[in-house]
Amino acid sequence: MKHRSLLFLASAAILLAAQSVDAQSPAPSPTPTPPCPGFGWAEGLVKYTAYPAPPFPTSDTANVNAQDCAFHQWSWEAFVWATAIGPDGRARFTSLHNVDELGKKAVAAKGPKPLSLKPRDLKPKGASANRGGDDPQQAGGGVLVDQDGQIVWYSTHMNDAYFQFVQQNGGAGYSKAANTLNFPVGAAVFKASWKVVPAGATPTGFYMEKSTVPLLINKKGGGIAIDPSGKTRPVTVALVGLHVVGVTDNHPEFLWGTFEQVQNAPDLPPNMQPNSSDPVSAQGFTFYKANTPAIACNSPSPAPSVDPAKQTVAPVTNVFRQFATGNAAANRTADITAINSGAQGEMANMGTFKPPQPKETVWANYKLIGTLWLQANTLKPDNGNMVPEGVGSVNLANATLETYFQGQGFSCFLCHNTGGSTSPKKPYPGKDINISHVILNAIPASSATPTPSPSPKTKY
Repeated sequence: MKHRSLLFLASAAILLAAQSVDAQSPAPSPTPTPPCPGFGWAEGLVKYTAYPAPPFPTSDTANVNAQDCAFHQWSWEAFVWATAIGPDGRARFTSLHNVDELGKKAVAAKGPKPLSLKPRDLKPKGASANRGGDDPQQAGGGVLVDQDGQIVWYSTHMNDAYFQFVQQNGGAGYSKAANTLNFPVGAAVFKASWKVVPAGATPTGFYMEKSTVPLLINKKGGGIAIDPSGKTRPVTVALVGLHVVGVTDNHPEFLWGTFEQVQNAPDLPPNMQPNSSDPVSAQGFTFYKANTPAIACNSPSPAPSVDPAKQTVAPVTNVFRQFATGNAAANRTADITAINSGAQGEMANMGTFKPPQPKETVWANYKLIGTLWLQANTLKPDNGNMVPEGVGSVNLANATLETYFQGQGFSCFLCHNTGGSTSPKKPYPGKDINISHVILNAIPASSATPTPSPSPKTKY
């Protein structure tokens, strides 16, 4: 008995000693998070400035478990691809297909392609609907008027893969498209917002182009409209916002990234409510007058008016960005900040270290707000609200493209989804390709009605 007790005590001592050693041993180190962006990533952006165009970036998400950093890096790659300055001095996206070309035979180019600028939520006097392409570019409605009394104008541009897919599966082809048909990998669309530069002004830090815009007139009963005569005026416009939207490996829902010129608008301070009577910022911005209260911002005028001679509109709109990075979590915001820093630094040095791209330095004055996506390969038809499934910048908005469409519960996926419609004017079934407004706006009445399910046979 004594012998057995001694054995028990010895075993217990060994066990306690082992536990003591284990308690003192350091816990396994967690796998370190890779740095974001990766070493040398920003220096690689220069390859997307090449002419003729290199392939549009799609492989960042080839790994179905790709981390946030890969998505935000893709946004900058897509931005540099789209904004590469060509031999003609213009950004690449301005030479791509636009909505006015849809449904038409290709014609030989005669001179520089026009921007095809369109207003936000305006229609010609007496028209029952906006012109083709007016609606796809905006959310929420209402014109945006800058501090100079000029409305912001918009343009949409599609690369070959996107344009050809719409040509085949939009319009009369829509009814033949399977509900689960997706846009091809590499399809991309770019939605731009432009500020009119006042005559004699020479702003710095903006990409600018010469263009024309329709004249505006006052409507009876209030509000403004496009002059139905079709008259235009020459203007210089400055790029203030750009959505980069593209299909990448494993992401048929498109990745949705958005960029803004750095002086567009202030961010709503943390803990300040959008309806606060406190000023958003003591600093002035392109779309914000210093010390304007938050409650006086982000509200479209119900009845703007235009000076027919000067073509200036009143009242002006004061704007803030409700979520600095689309309401991304702190760690995701850190990624966006780091990627912006690296990419902007590389753009600023383009003229010094990467000749002959001196004009690319202008893009150092633009920043990524954020990127939105779904979990890999989860897109499905007939999903009318994909906002809860969004990943990354879950409430993404551009201060110049979704001015009045910001806040909790809002994102690109609220309007861009795969749901169907039962509207008597334009019914259509739920399809994956419904995520494109260019597709939806081109659905003709003759093919808009879903094919009814066959009635069950009556048994006798």
